[in-house]
Amino acid sequence: MAEHVPAEPQPRIQSVSRTGVRPRTIVIGLGNPLLGDDGVGWRVADEVEALLRGARAAGRPIPDVEIERLGVGGLRLMECLTGYSAAILVDAAEFPDRPIGEVRSCCFDDLADFAAGHLDSAHDASLRTALALGRRLGADLPDDIQAVTVQAHRTDEFSEDLSPAVSAAIPVAASAVVEMLVAGAR
Repeated sequence: MAEHVPAEPQPRIQSVSRTGVRPRTIVIGLGNPLLGDDGVGWRVADEVEALLRGARAAGRPIPDVEIERLGVGGLRLMECLTGYSAAILVDAAEFPDRPIGEVRSCCFDDLADFAAGHLDSAHDASLRTALALGRRLGADLPDDIQAVTVQAHRTDEFSEDLSPAVSAAIPVAASAVVEMLVAGAR
């Protein structure tokens, strides 16, 4: 199996900004990098990190952001969103009648709640349910949650490789995330 390893160790985008204040935005690449196309969220997070690092090295202003990679959903994902005013979730999607590799951006609220049929545990909840519960309990959750999805087709095969069309979509999805970050920083 091909291994996804950066050419050289790179520092992570820091979770505390230069002002010592927690960033207001978090980008979370979701999925499992050992399940084929399901790992695209992590790869997009890697690419976003590289784009932001390059912009910072070139002296361009970049928004303060934390970038994470997670293989969890529901209640655990909701906990990870606590304390941020904005979030961008990047994940593989399997919508009917969409071309493999298609990148779509939307508000999280515009997505159907398909997670109820794809939970890791009977004791978990979909993210939509977890967010509603967290808000009712007073959790400090972002009002602005955006999603960037990459249409995939192999999300349940053990492989570290992405299909060619999904792999080709990584730069497009990463650019969409960076555009959202820049627009949100204005």
